[in-house]
Amino acid sequence: MTTPSPPLSPTPAEHSPSRDIGPARDLETLRPRIPLPDLWRADWITASPWAADPHAAPIFRRAWELPSPVARATLHVSGLGTVLAWVNGHPASEQRLAPGLTNASVAARAVSWDVTAQAAGSTRVCLAAELGRGFFDLHSPEVWMWSEAPWREAPRVTAELHVTCEDGCEHVLVTDETWRCATGGLRFDSLYEGETWDEALEPHGWREPGFEDADGHDTRASSRWAPVTVLAPDPGPSAALPRPRAAREIPTTGLPLREAMAEPILVQGTLLPTWTDLGDGRFVGDLGRVVAGWTRLEPLTDERLEVTLVHGERLADDGSVIAENAFIPTGRFQRDDVALEGRPFESHHTYKGFRYVEVRGAVPGRDAEILGRAAWADVPLVGGTETSDPTLAWLEEAFIATVRANLHWVLTDTPTYEKNGWTGDAQVALPALLTRFDLRRFLTSWLDDFLDAQREDGSLPVIVPSAGWGYGDGQCAPAPEWTTLYPVLVDALEGEYGLDLWPIHGEAVEDYLDFELARLDADGLAVGILGDYLSPGADGPPPEDVRLESSLMLHRALDVIARAGRSIHRERYARARDELAAHVLRVFFDAERSVFASAPLHGNPHLADGDGAGNSAPPESPAHSDPGAPTDPGFRQTPQIQALASGIVPAGHVDAVRRHLVEDIRARGDHHDAGCLGMAHLGGVLVQAGRADLALAVARNPAPPSWESWRLAGHRTLLEMWVEPVRSRAHYFMGAGVDFVARDLVGLHRTAPDWATFELRPVLVPGLDRLAVEHRGIRAGWEQEADGDLRGDADGASDLDIPCSRVHLTVPDGSRALVHLPDGRRLEVGPGEHRWELGG
Repeated sequence: MTTPSPPLSPTPAEHSPSRDIGPARDLETLRPRIPLPDLWRADWITASPWAADPHAAPIFRRAWELPSPVARATLHVSGLGTVLAWVNGHPASEQRLAPGLTNASVAARAVSWDVTAQAAGSTRVCLAAELGRGFFDLHSPEVWMWSEAPWREAPRVTAELHVTCEDGCEHVLVTDETWRCATGGLRFDSLYEGETWDEALEPHGWREPGFEDADGHDTRASSRWAPVTVLAPDPGPSAALPRPRAAREIPTTGLPLREAMAEPILVQGTLLPTWTDLGDGRFVGDLGRVVAGWTRLEPLTDERLEVTLVHGERLADDGSVIAENAFIPTGRFQRDDVALEGRPFESHHTYKGFRYVEVRGAVPGRDAEILGRAAWADVPLVGGTETSDPTLAWLEEAFIATVRANLHWVLTDTPTYEKNGWTGDAQVALPALLTRFDLRRFLTSWLDDFLDAQREDGSLPVIVPSAGWGYGDGQCAPAPEWTTLYPVLVDALEGEYGLDLWPIHGEAVEDYLDFELARLDADGLAVGILGDYLSPGADGPPPEDVRLESSLMLHRALDVIARAGRSIHRERYARARDELAAHVLRVFFDAERSVFASAPLHGNPHLADGDGAGNSAPPESPAHSDPGAPTDPGFRQTPQIQALASGIVPAGHVDAVRRHLVEDIRARGDHHDAGCLGMAHLGGVLVQAGRADLALAVARNPAPPSWESWRLAGHRTLLEMWVEPVRSRAHYFMGAGVDFVARDLVGLHRTAPDWATFELRPVLVPGLDRLAVEHRGIRAGWEQEADGDLRGDADGASDLDIPCSRVHLTVPDGSRALVHLPDGRRLEVGPGEHRWELGG
């Protein structure tokens, strides 16, 4: 076995919050620095049919002679599929996987790049492009219907190169019938399966101005150069949209172009694997953690190398990489087959989720350098926590790393197995996401996709964007516990950043809420199917009647709109919220025992039915009475957690409900029994119950299920589920509970949009020496002397007799804070640094 150098560790800057990038109350501030032109002159073009491999990626080029050298140049480009573009042989941008995912029945995203550096001083300009399939023309069979999308056609591109010459003349160089197309070295690309590349089939110099693209001229080209096909005008898609979008749109002869608002996907780091020789010509590299991205091959010989790279998150017993996906039944998954002839290669149009890469056909370090490339959307990191506690410090690092692995076009659930924008994952983790990342552009862009996805009846799919999968008449739906993200997200972005989103989304939000209210069952409850997904011991929905969880998530969405004050129908939604809470209490709350039951106490039995593997069937009719239905699974933690977090527990029962939750956790050996919905609120509920000690004990428990057990097992990213076999090892929703550190232990609460005012209510916990949070220029936390073991007293309350401690707070300009100190002092402070001594 060989183990050269260790993997590169993240630099300190990788996890260091940047300073606030400023307020953005006006949506104009979110739009690209370089806007699209008001009038689009370019045609949509695609490659002419050829007899060669139909899976090969099309390449396009055009060169122009200009009367004067170029002084300035801007490229505007959109592709259905993914686009790599070059100007005079140089990459037009460092952005990868451009221009971005969208519902291709509605609009095509477009990007604009300053390409002056690539063209300046030249009188001959060449624009070249290669198209990948992306989700537009996905060939791989899969369950989410991308390969059956109604828009599926061959990839196409439209582009305008705006040039100002040194003589002052301006030229607009466009895609039209004069362009030429062929195929090159990329013979196959699939977001799930990988890429096939053969350098021998790549036309040398085809991106350069002087390349000859006459018919049949380049014998290395795998397909002869030929004229492109100009797509006929299609006035239908360019008709005015029924509702505006946050992103600016301009009409074309085909789909309207929507300016890409989200940050670009960039290579963010290069990692050097540690290598293990399996002894049979295979080598396995370990990056040290799961990343999203690809591998780069830099050949150390000019001789032809035929290399296979297999990427995965896990290893088999023999040390080889496991690369399989039950949802992709092709036998190929995350595999690149590469033939090199002395030039470097890295993926063009795909990305993988992987920690390990298995190499066949080359010896790392002798035949080629093989590097890991981590890539994600360039979203600013503006916050995070610092702590003396190893478990919480690990959780912070793992949460950030896992989220970054899922920042590709939209918030995805896993970079490896699905790459889908699951609404439930963002729903549970939204507070933690906003505390750490500046997502104003990224999530405002995603909200436009919700408008694209919404049906006329107001319904939404569980994944956004969607090619038709995940609606109420299909798989994994209906699931209001997932799709209620929409109103919650609109409200959260308005509050966090002061954005004015209601004029764009208000009507659609109300349509969605009215859809959910219209489908309440005979018990007046919301019907879902996913519930507290992946609770310990479950590989899908939990054993309880998930109507309780679905109803409480809908209750939350109604509460958001009722309190936000943006809807003229807020009083109606407030009544619907209160009625829904009353129905939950009537059907599930045992007032004698102060317990929320896991099966109906009154009304109709309605336990969710499904196989938990993405193939769940909708629940049966609420009127059914099946003697073979699942039995009552007994006390479940999440119903108590959700009820407490939602505020629906009757006042006289709050302490008792909390007590029963605490007793169950203690009876399980300080273990939780929660899935994604329960974990999002467990820590906060326990801190509010005066049991911060138990919240930390659950997190620090060395035995699974716990975050500490993941740390001890060597994971550096978050896992999808609590029980083996675990599928995804880069799935952030089980880390959503990290929010309790900032919100409940440090006690940071926003009380006005854009953090103009906020509160600080620190909860000092024995055994935790140091804790601090930074968020958009706010820095708050505390330090204290060690004070023995962390444990609760006989009454279930933590011992808070802290001998000496200090609370600190930095308030940025333009904000004010109300501070509630543990010793009872209540202070209002303005901008500046503040410190308070306690005890002593």
